[in-house]
Amino acid sequence: MSLVYQSPVDALPLRRLVEEGRRLLTRRVLTGVSVAAFALVVLASVVTGLIRPEHNWDMAPYIAVSFEDRISDPEALHKAAWDATLEGVSDGQRYELMKGNPYNIDQFANPDHFFSQLTMYRVKVAYTETIRLLDHWVSPVMATAIIASVSTLFVGLALFYWAVRRDFAQGLLFATPTIVLAGYFDMALLATPDMMMAAFAIPGMYLASRGKAWSAVPFLLAMYLVRPDGIIFLFALLLAALAFGRDRLPYLLAFVAAILLYSPITAAANHPGWWPHFYFSIIELQNDMRGFSPPFDPLIYLKGIIRGISVALRYNNWPMIMGVLLLAWAYLAVKGRVGTRPQVMVLTALILNFIGKFVTFPLPDDRVYFIFVVPFLMLVLEIWKPDFSLPTRRGSDGHRLAKTEPRAA
Repeated sequence: MSLVYQSPVDALPLRRLVEEGRRLLTRRVLTGVSVAAFALVVLASVVTGLIRPEHNWDMAPYIAVSFEDRISDPEALHKAAWDATLEGVSDGQRYELMKGNPYNIDQFANPDHFFSQLTMYRVKVAYTETIRLLDHWVSPVMATAIIASVSTLFVGLALFYWAVRRDFAQGLLFATPTIVLAGYFDMALLATPDMMMAAFAIPGMYLASRGKAWSAVPFLLAMYLVRPDGIIFLFALLLAALAFGRDRLPYLLAFVAAILLYSPITAAANHPGWWPHFYFSIIELQNDMRGFSPPFDPLIYLKGIIRGISVALRYNNWPMIMGVLLLAWAYLAVKGRVGTRPQVMVLTALILNFIGKFVTFPLPDDRVYFIFVVPFLMLVLEIWKPDFSLPTRRGSDGHRLAKTEPRAA
């Protein structure tokens, strides 16, 4: 057996290839790749949501509420809402909307039952009013698609601005797949208020993390008007502000404003109250909400919490994403990079919000938690400021060599 001697010169092509790779993996190139990947996902989500939306069942009651300013009779409202909903829908989607399950069958066939459901949809005031405004120019179904797509674009632009403004554009390499896992693409296709809520919530949380509380408040109140369960985050933010001793007045006023608005909004909607809505959404669907007022039962409530946890862990991504993000923040904190005071305050509020949201109304869907997962992600990336480029220097032979830090003794 003979041994073949390989001189250092033989490795020169490989070394040159490695050095060329280092030359290409510059900060500018990697930042460009990060931004391009993120922009591609945002554009694909916006366009798909506009031309190929998902016609989910919730679209029918939202459209019905938008018609209530001109139609008061339940039977006429039922017909108008379903005619508008089914217009332009494919045969497969039409069957799913009308006959996908016993609840859908009943709601399509019974105007009074359908009308009784609208109490839980009227409280999304900003969303239904926007549909009502747009359907003067486009069909109601197209109005829901426009709202979802514009909101999707606005969320994408807000996240892009956040990453570039705070100098962690390469973090978009992590943000892009994470927001998709968190529901960004799916939400862009749905006729629900969740993406519209995120379009206000994310800028508000960005401003709050920058210590600009007074600027954040209008966005956070708009978030609340899209979905009144946003009051949970306003309360969590107030608790965090009190604990950290800063921005207490603006967040106190925001929470008080939400409290003052809550009663008129729910009264105008004829909302059944927290427990009947909890029972309907978490425990068992009710075909007819008229007079539905079950007594509070702690065991049933506990059953709802356990069900929410089970479904969230089995079918949704947000619990695992948040687990990874919490570990990442803890690791950064150990390394002395916990974040600025406003950043830590918002992160604390987000953690409190997850607890409060799940305790009060444990809907397990990714879309419900998207507006809280994504700001947490962005704040962790902002604290980290990942940079994957390989800085280089010229060696004595003229080749570029990777810079190395001296190893600690």
